[in-house]
Amino acid sequence: MPKIQQYVDDLLAGNKPPAIKVDGNMIVDGNHRYIAGKVLGVEPPIQPWAGGRPGNAVPWETIPIDTKAW
Repeated sequence: MPKIQQYVDDLLAGNKPPAIKVDGNMIVDGNHRYIAGKVLGVEPPIQPWAGGRPGNAVPWETIPIDTKAW
């Protein structure tokens, strides 16, 4: 959360974040910047990037989420 808050504060101050690196539909670098943009409704700049191994991605629906932790 602190890193996301830092990026939210930066966006609110008018600063432009570095582009997030994306391989297909997988974020390789920039998860915190992506979430901060989503919080504020701002699309981050995207830079295509190889090496994310999208074939190894785990589908969200297979990840157990403990709602009590929220």
